[in-house]
Amino acid sequence: MVDVYMKYNPYTVETVIEIDGKNVMENGKLSKYKNERLQVWIHELLPTLIEELNEDSIHIRFKGTLPDYEDLREACQQFSSIRIEHIPAKESADKMEELKKLVEHMQSGPFESLRNEKVKENFYKALNSEFEIAVIATMSSGKSTLINALLGKELMPSKNEACTATIARIKNVPERSTFSAVCYDADGNEITSKENVTYEDMDDFNNNRTVSVIEVEGNIPPISAKTMNLVLVDTPGPNNSVDSSHREHTYRVIKDDDKPMVLYVLNGTQLHTDDDYFLLNSVAEAMKVGGKQSKDRFIFAVNKADEFDPEKGEDLRGVLERVKKYLEKHGIENPNIYPVSAETAKVIRMYQNGLDLTRHQRKTLNSIDLFIEEPVMHLEQYAPLSPSLKNKIADQIMIARDNNDEYTEALYHSGIPSIEAAINEYLDKYAVTSKITNAVNSFKKIVEREQMMQNLQEEMAKDEEKRQEIKRQMERIEKELAQGEKAKQFKEQINKLDFNVDEYFEKVYQKIFVKLQEIADKFRNERIPKYKADAILYGVKKDIEALQSDAITDLEKIIIDVLRNSAQKYIDEYRTYIKNIVGFNEGKVLNWMPVEFFESELPDVEDLIDSYTYKEKEWAGTR
Repeated sequence: MVDVYMKYNPYTVETVIEIDGKNVMENGKLSKYKNERLQVWIHELLPTLIEELNEDSIHIRFKGTLPDYEDLREACQQFSSIRIEHIPAKESADKMEELKKLVEHMQSGPFESLRNEKVKENFYKALNSEFEIAVIATMSSGKSTLINALLGKELMPSKNEACTATIARIKNVPERSTFSAVCYDADGNEITSKENVTYEDMDDFNNNRTVSVIEVEGNIPPISAKTMNLVLVDTPGPNNSVDSSHREHTYRVIKDDDKPMVLYVLNGTQLHTDDDYFLLNSVAEAMKVGGKQSKDRFIFAVNKADEFDPEKGEDLRGVLERVKKYLEKHGIENPNIYPVSAETAKVIRMYQNGLDLTRHQRKTLNSIDLFIEEPVMHLEQYAPLSPSLKNKIADQIMIARDNNDEYTEALYHSGIPSIEAAINEYLDKYAVTSKITNAVNSFKKIVEREQMMQNLQEEMAKDEEKRQEIKRQMERIEKELAQGEKAKQFKEQINKLDFNVDEYFEKVYQKIFVKLQEIADKFRNERIPKYKADAILYGVKKDIEALQSDAITDLEKIIIDVLRNSAQKYIDEYRTYIKNIVGFNEGKVLNWMPVEFFESELPDVEDLIDSYTYKEKEWAGTR
């Protein structure tokens, strides 16, 4: 058995794999993943190790966070001869506090460049960035009920699901005891605002055709805050035609490279609908890119699970299997499916929060014995949670039983807490670690530059020969810059760069052509009654609208990708230009790489794009 030591740091996104004291991440097939998130390449890790070691009996000692360890352990289950041992590392909450203390300490430190208020501002800007969870659903799936179950109160109206054109953004503010709302029109102008907002207020806002976006603030108790600035986004349904920009927002969220979470609510009693055909295809495409994280970010909530009666032989496992096949038909492989009863969870939480219940809600509350007495209705057992989360939920259920608390036990059996646990785990595993990485990167280059400057000064102070050599090199660089020959070569190289976008657009053209052909196939030559023709035309109209939003967001993403690739090419050329200008003999002069000192001022690709991005509104006319 071969011993392997593996260390993964999700905050710096660095992996070390040592075999006999040698880090195999420096060379070999796995080296390309050295600075990639573990979940992007975890499926390739073990087969590659087995191939390179020519040995399938492996003992891995893994140092990292619990969520990352559980992902690795899951991957190891496919290999019976691989053992894994966990060496715990600091979790995200510890790192966040350490970072804040470090930045505050830098403000009183010896380096003036780190005392800059801009450094502190950029750090907290990265730390306070928002993280979206988009809630998407087809009609009659109970999306609003599910959101209200998360909130523990009735706030989001459901009767207008089919026609509302508003987006509601609910920001998690744990210290608030009530909810507030601010309404904006399509141009971002504030229309009205209200404190202590109620269900009736939200209903009025939804019915107001001038309201485009509702910004809501309040506490979402089950979701762990952890400085995440979490925003729950209630989006209009995929077949909503009132506002195409909102439909496009839904597609953008699905295709977003930052990988926000998507909570896709399905009606377990009414699966086969054409409403989400294009949307689910987009989900399938997004899940195929980016490894395990791209799969983890999509949660499929199968609502209304309580409408299947086990006493009548209605098999819930069979329902979930049909859901899986339905999603697989759209290209979604191994989806994370969570059966839930949102209405049951909502009513229990309203009762526990001391809120008034309607007669119908009291009837629901009195029917929780279905979830207590019927083992098949313990919905948490079907949730694809990690072992540690399953154990935590099982412990909470046992505590509820010991306390004779049937309401809390039924709440856990409703399946909603399982979804909340999955959301919290995703935040811990991906969102928080990514936020810490971005926060560190906001000042990392400055720290590295100061360290390099200090190293340079120390080298020069103790070695007269090196000081004279550096002086000669500086004089040579000044001469090179004055002559401008290298700058001329740099400009020529930039002008030669080829940014061919045809290959990008060709994929979109092909996709549109295939979809249009599928739409055209719905028309037949035979004569049909008018009401059938009307139904077909209505469906085609919805398909065209969905295809339009899909294509627009595809093109937007292509433009960003082309810009990103172009910016990276410019930066790479500039890096080469610097190396040609500097031309230090590192082995002779210094023990560090001096080019890095000159490169420390280079912008990141995203910063470069942001600096030259602006928006303009243009009137395109009407027909």
